[in-house]
Amino acid sequence: MRKMILQVLLVAFMIPSLLAQQKSYLIHDTRPLITEGPYLVSPSQNGMTIVWKTDTDCHSRVEYGETEELGNVTEVFPHGMLPVGTTHSIRLTNLIPGQAYHYRVVSTRVVKLKAYWPEKGLSIASPLYSFTVPDPQDDTVTFSFLTDTQHEDVQRLGVNLDLVDWKSIDFLVHGGDAFEAIHDENQLFEKFLRPTTDRLDHRKPLVFVRGNHEMRGPFARCLYDYLPTQSGEFYYSFDAGPVHFLVLDTGENGGDDKSVYAGLNRTGPYREQEFAWLQDHVQRNKRIREASFRIILMHAPNWGWVNEQSDKWTKLANQAGVDLVIAGHAHRYLWFPAGKDGRNFAILVVGEDQAGHVKVSSKEIKAVVTDTSQKVVGEISIPRRD
Repeated sequence: MRKMILQVLLVAFMIPSLLAQQKSYLIHDTRPLITEGPYLVSPSQNGMTIVWKTDTDCHSRVEYGETEELGNVTEVFPHGMLPVGTTHSIRLTNLIPGQAYHYRVVSTRVVKLKAYWPEKGLSIASPLYSFTVPDPQDDTVTFSFLTDTQHEDVQRLGVNLDLVDWKSIDFLVHGGDAFEAIHDENQLFEKFLRPTTDRLDHRKPLVFVRGNHEMRGPFARCLYDYLPTQSGEFYYSFDAGPVHFLVLDTGENGGDDKSVYAGLNRTGPYREQEFAWLQDHVQRNKRIREASFRIILMHAPNWGWVNEQSDKWTKLANQAGVDLVIAGHAHRYLWFPAGKDGRNFAILVVGEDQAGHVKVSSKEIKAVVTDTSQKVVGEISIPRRD
């Protein structure tokens, strides 16, 4: 009996030593492919989010730096674990405003995610790309605004994208309703993200404004995974040049009790949450008071469905000193100058098959809206308030 106890104790002491002598986890000779991206979203004065897809499960990182030598690495590790999957999203933070950064994305295949000794594959790295961080000290900012492309005709979308002067813009805004409804990932990329981000060329960011149609369809609840923001919501703010931008989410067309939604929407409390955020932002954010201009980007020009409380949103926008709202939803060009309906701000509505070209200096907002025949359908100018 004593001999048996000694043998058990000896084995117990030997196990850690034997494990230490084991070879590393198994690495298979198999490499993933980057199938989509990388593309840039949610720019801010000190950050940028990079998103890409791989064909197999991977864990990932972004390598970046002020020169092509890179030198910095960022991973995300929610709850202390590296995410493993095929959709990868990493936000770079603490960037220098106005600085150009070089970057590449790196994904390493995970073959078997076992409890112990997971099996991995090799890594793939994208080519080197670069982007420039928005700078609130810049004299100007230039962007284009497209919206309501939910016809999901890729050729027609391409004609809309051709309206953009890609070399001159700092970023592209899509004002929502890119889809009739969102059904699956393939549709998400084929009908919108791929043709759009290809034009952005891994170097310029997309600012996406969620429309009411992006709340519809079996894949609508997955949209944020592909178009994440720095706030964790589809409403947030950022600064670029002389403008403080507010990206708002105008939600659905009707109340949550409409039977067409089958009781699955909570637009009412969500919009109240958004209003509380905006109210706090107006009170606390220093830049909203100091910027030369304040521009709201949103889908529905009438604030969306807010249970007949649009007046309180208008009053808050007046309090914030908003100069201009740029929206879509109406599928036609509309212009509402400031000073009417209790508004101290103007509203520019861009129609389908149109593009708004906006350039803002420290003295003036200029916007020209053209259609696919290159005809100017509207031109506006808003001087800085004294």
